Amino acid sequence: MAADFHELPVSGILQETHDTRSFVFEIPAPLREAFRYKAGQFLTFEVPFEGMQLRRCYSLASSPDSDAWHKVTVKRVDDGRISNWFNDQLVVGSTIRVQPPEGRFVLKAEGADRPLTLFGGGSGITPVISLMKSALLTTSRNVLLVYANRDARSIIFKEELDLLERRYPGRAKVVHHLDSEGGFMTAAQVSALISDRKTSDFYVCGPGPFMDTVEKGFEAAGIPREQTHFERFVSPVDPDRREPETPSAPVAAGDTPARFTMKLDGARIDVPYVPGQTLLKSAEAAGHRPPSSCEDGYCGCCMARLVSGKVSMKSHEALTDDDMKRGWVLACQARPTSSEPLEIDFDAQY
Repeated sequence: MAADFHELPVSGILQETHDTRSFVFEIPAPLREAFRYKAGQFLTFEVPFEGMQLRRCYSLASSPDSDAWHKVTVKRVDDGRISNWFNDQLVVGSTIRVQPPEGRFVLKAEGADRPLTLFGGGSGITPVISLMKSALLTTSRNVLLVYANRDARSIIFKEELDLLERRYPGRAKVVHHLDSEGGFMTAAQVSALISDRKTSDFYVCGPGPFMDTVEKGFEAAGIPREQTHFERFVSPVDPDRREPETPSAPVAAGDTPARFTMKLDGARIDVPYVPGQTLLKSAEAAGHRPPSSCEDGYCGCCMARLVSGKVSMKSHEALTDDDMKRGWVLACQARPTSSEPLEIDFDAQY
């Protein structure tokens, strides 16, 4: 379902490393229910920049089980408009437009008796530390975090991670990997680190190359896919630098529907299809506001159930193979591939 943006004040700013800051938000009482979240979820921010409204997703580094506030952590990105805007412009007392939490990179209830193994790369630690704190506080799980960084001064949350190890001896362990000392992590190293943890649930967040390496390590170790969960913390094309979307080459005349049906917030809506565009862009062109965030196929915010019709997607990183078999699509990527009646349901329960 579509979620509105709300003005939230910045109540605190923490300097985490030389190029990374955390921004703390205390949620006003009337919005607390809307901003209730699970460990591992993210917030979507809308930022005014040079006459445009730019959106960016940032994972919550706070835990709903241990922290009374919402905290996101933003690392500067070279030429990143929004990441630099956060670090340069926001001060305590600033307000910013924020959408309530979204995301499926969360702990599964059925795995509460299994070990938990986490891999974080760089600022991909943000949802991972949230998962770690919640798991340690609310379960008896043994938790291993493997955290890769360029060098020692790039380690985000170093003191907090040290504290978790001291607070939960025998249950919490952090293994740091520094590229400056040992080169980039290899798949063989990943396999060795998890050789005695194959019954774990595995959660991974970080840059694409890091995640690809970890996934290869899992495959070499024989870890079943259903035990693994991945979340990319940045799209391959940075949303800060996204150019206006160019419509794809049109499908042959008559091979796409003139209109499609969209179920949103309890209503069935007839939407004109804009040839060559995605279902999301077509809906927005008609004045509707389906849920959306990154618009690159990574966050999963625009997931909808395909009720009828056929579509293709350029990117679908947010979906598992099982998701797609069950009919889930990403509206920001989906384009019709046939003229048969097309219907998507944003209200469907996942």
